[in-house]
This record gives sequence, structure tokens and C-alpha cells, in this order.
Amino acid sequence: MLPHRKPAEVQRVSSGTSHNLAREFAGYFEKQLGHTGEDQLSTLWRETLFVLALLFGTAEALPSHAQISQGDGDLRVMTYNIYQGTNHTEVLAAATKGQAAFFTAVGQTITQVRATKPPERMRAVAQEIAAAVPDLVSLQEVNTWLTGPFSLSTFACGSMTIEFDMLRDLLNALVAQGAFYEVAVQAQQFTVPPIPGFFPPSICVQEANRVVILARADLDPSKFRVTGAHSGHYQNFFSASTPFGPVPDRRAWVSVDAESHGKPFRFIGTHLDSTDPDIQAKQAAELRDGPANTTLPVILAMDSNSRAAPAPLDQIYVDFIRAGWQDAWTKTNRNNLGLTCCQGQLVNNAATQLSQRIDLILTFGKVVAQNIAVFGDNQDSKTGEGLWPSDHAGVAAQLLVQSARTE
Repeated sequence: MLPHRKPAEVQRVSSGTSHNLAREFAGYFEKQLGHTGEDQLSTLWRETLFVLALLFGTAEALPSHAQISQGDGDLRVMTYNIYQGTNHTEVLAAATKGQAAFFTAVGQTITQVRATKPPERMRAVAQEIAAAVPDLVSLQEVNTWLTGPFSLSTFACGSMTIEFDMLRDLLNALVAQGAFYEVAVQAQQFTVPPIPGFFPPSICVQEANRVVILARADLDPSKFRVTGAHSGHYQNFFSASTPFGPVPDRRAWVSVDAESHGKPFRFIGTHLDSTDPDIQAKQAAELRDGPANTTLPVILAMDSNSRAAPAPLDQIYVDFIRAGWQDAWTKTNRNNLGLTCCQGQLVNNAATQLSQRIDLILTFGKVVAQNIAVFGDNQDSKTGEGLWPSDHAGVAAQLLVQSARTE
């Protein structure tokens, strides 16, 4: 199966020497600079980048596919719900109890988010991604949280500033791990406008939630490349009631068309609704009839919010299997339940609370699953303060793309 290195082991990988990696790192940024067309970014910048490359060059390259692959497949994909920092339990419960109760719940919510320490958790998530070495990563609950002053005299919010940007923190943490990724596509799912939170002192809170696909930025294009990107929103969605009116939870899908060793395929990421089974079923049908309706082999990496294990299985998962989709986990790892959800809301529970498998990698068409593993599910995955990287575990699979199917 895929290797599951402990964070300490990831650090040991970062303690060797590799001038080849230094040259690759410098070459990568040389190429990026070359795309700017700015001649002034020449000697000084290039020398500086080479010094940075030498610093990273003290780390051995992440294990290559050849070192750990079994069989012919060396496409690696991953899905990871990185946790927005709250389940919104309090605000949903207070939605119809009046402004005072709702504002108090907003204050409780940002308190929870702060307690989960998103920057520290993103460093832990980055370690898990770096250990899995995926070419493509489907991310869910990639949140930006903004806060600002609230005036009791005018009952208005002041200027909002970013307090937590989980995508920025994750990308920075990946670079620190020597793992180079870029955003291939992203889509905003829902946004909450500035709302007062009764919290000493009173503040305003704003939230934006996204789904994202990351792609490796350091691979030979002849072996892997992204050729196109798309995104869209589901027509069926849940709207949360608030004292200020409904807030639509516009769930989205994101996809890239890519090639692995010249073999084209489509990779889709999404986060299906968790509040209403009927809405969830309609979104799944939209997905199958929309972005997944292609002659290309399809890889779907998602938080399905549908239990695939243990039994009884949720209907949404059953519908995918009946429609001809293959579950990479059951095809390669029948002796392990592969539990991925969910830790406690503050992600500070001592023992794991993972009890079901809802984070899935499904395939359709000429894709063969060869290996699969869960990441971020053991004690060594925790942050220095004892927090889990996320309330979900990540899942990474090694796949072989064969050829496009014919209609």
C-alpha cells in the first residue's frame, strides 16, 4: 500500500542532501521568472533563487513513484477535507431564535475556529500531502475567515481584514515541506457577509468557503500535465435561515482535464451537501450527468457525506456503485474499513473518533486502482499542541490510467 510516513519521518526526509533537487528547484523558478517577461528580474533574483534552492537542496527529493509503486500506475491523487474550523452547530441551532441568540452563536463560532488554530493545522495537513506525494489534490472546506470591529452605537460592521486564509497557509506550508503545488482551479461554495458576533469584545465575522484542486508544479510535462480546468455550481442546494434572511449553501464542483504519460483523463473534486438527503441525491445526479458525463476516464475525489463503510451504506454511495463507478478503496483494501470521519469539533480529542468512510476516490472508465491509504488518522499526525490536522482524514490512491473509453 501507499507509505504512511509519520511527521518525524517526513522531517528525516528533509535532512539529507540533494543538489539535483536544488537544480530542479532553481530551474522551476527560472521558468516562472521567464514567463514574466521582465528582464530586470535577472542576475540578483536568479542568484537569490538558487541560494533558496540550495537551502531546499539540503532536503532529499520526495520519494519518486518508482521507489514505491507496484505495477504500472504512477498517477497519484488525493482527497482531503481540511476542515473550516467549525461545524456551524451553534449558528444553525440559533437561526430561528432571534438576533441576540444568533449573534451569540456567531461569537461562539469564531471562538471555535480560533481554538482549532488553522495555520498550525495547515502545516500538519501539508505534511500529510507531502507524504502522499499526489499529482492532484481535491480539497474541501478551504475557508477564509475575516473579522472586523462592530459598533454598538451604529450597529454596523467596520472594515474587515483576513484573520485566517487556509489556502494561503497550506500552500506556504507545502513549499516549506519542499512540495510544489499550484491552484489548478477553485470555486466558491458559499459566503457569509459580515455579521456581528457577541463575543468580548464584540466583533464582526465573515466567511468564504471553497473547493480547490491543487496540481503538482514540478513534474515533467511529458509525464503529467493539466490541459484544462472547469467549475460549476449545483442547481439544487440548501439555504440556511438567519435573522438577516437566507444564506444559500451553493455547493460546487471543480475539475481538470489532464494527461498521465500521454493518457488523458478527467479529475473532479466536490463536497456534497450534508443537510438534506434529497438535495444530496440531486447534486450527485447532477455531477454524474454533468462534469462526469465524458468519454474520458474519470476520477472523482470527494467528501461525499455518504457512508461507504461500515454498513449500512448510504443511498448516495450505493447509487454511484449501481451507476458503474468503481470504489478505489474496496478494489484494493477490502480488509480495512478506511475510516475518514470525523474528529471532534475542536479537533482536540485525545483518541480518534473516526467512525465512517465518507471521503472517497471513485473511478469510471479505464482507470485501475492499485494502492490506496488513509493519511492524517494517527497520533503522530497531530500538531505540536495535540490537534488533529482536520476533522477528516485524507485519502490518497495510486492509479493507472489506461485509455479513453469509447461511446
